[in-house]
Amino acid sequence: MNKHPLIYHKADYNLLGRDLIVELGISLEVVDKELKVKLCPLRVEDEQDINPEVWYTPDSVGKLDIAPFKVTITNPSMPIRIKQYPLSEEGRRGLKPEIERLLQQGLLEPCMSPFNTPIFPIKKKDGKYRLVHDLREINKRTVTRFPVVANPHTLLGHLHPEDRWYSVIDLKDAFWACRLEEKSRDYFAFEWEDPDTHRRQQLRWTVLPQGFTESPNLFGQALERILQGYDRIPGVTLVQYVDDLLLAGKDETAVRQASIRLLNFLCLQGLKVTKSKLQFVEQEVKYLGHQLSKGTKKLDPDRISGILALTPPQ
Repeated sequence: MNKHPLIYHKADYNLLGRDLIVELGISLEVVDKELKVKLCPLRVEDEQDINPEVWYTPDSVGKLDIAPFKVTITNPSMPIRIKQYPLSEEGRRGLKPEIERLLQQGLLEPCMSPFNTPIFPIKKKDGKYRLVHDLREINKRTVTRFPVVANPHTLLGHLHPEDRWYSVIDLKDAFWACRLEEKSRDYFAFEWEDPDTHRRQQLRWTVLPQGFTESPNLFGQALERILQGYDRIPGVTLVQYVDDLLLAGKDETAVRQASIRLLNFLCLQGLKVTKSKLQFVEQEVKYLGHQLSKGTKKLDPDRISGILALTPPQ
């Protein structure tokens, strides 16, 4: 392939149009050879001050530089063995690219484990499939640590009535940034049959799995310790609930500086942020099922609608 000084084939988008893209408040993502346009709240100068490595892409994965986690279960000499129930052809074909991606990124690995629990595919709005691992039986046997995840209502009580500007940062696949120690990985094994070769094998997670009862607590505590090294800006409050972060303050410039600083800090730690879900220096945001604005909080209308839609008990 011929090289050109102004062409970089692996760039996310044409660098010559980058300023215009940011000025229009949009971001371009290529997903499965399709160009998708998403709203982006960042200004040109904000974008230039933020390390682009912090943004999640399907080819990137977060990784924290911390000790691997150990998981303890009761009666480990009596393995949990639940046979994989049949999956539809469509479901297996939908899961195949996701499993191949997870294997390539080292989040899954082949194994021969005495443990086995089932998986199932969940079809998303975009037509792709999400891998869900049924870990209920593992959760029942897990020796849990004392939970220190704060109550959302208590956390929001740390905000000030004078707050006028907010940023909300959503960490992408945060649990997967935490490694599992080698001896704990066998607990999280499942059977996978390739829809094309019909080869069956066991795979296991090398990281904290989604759906595991301890994942929120373990990651939340790890992130809390990491955030102690974040250089906070006076007048801006930082709130953490597991992998959802909120910055709030009365001064727009201070909140903007704190938000950029936090994004760059998270990048250095090895975490990824969903750019399309970023709420960046706004006067009204949604956080933990609440709508925050002008120093006040109220239930998110979407949450209220969901509650009203519930069938009342008979």
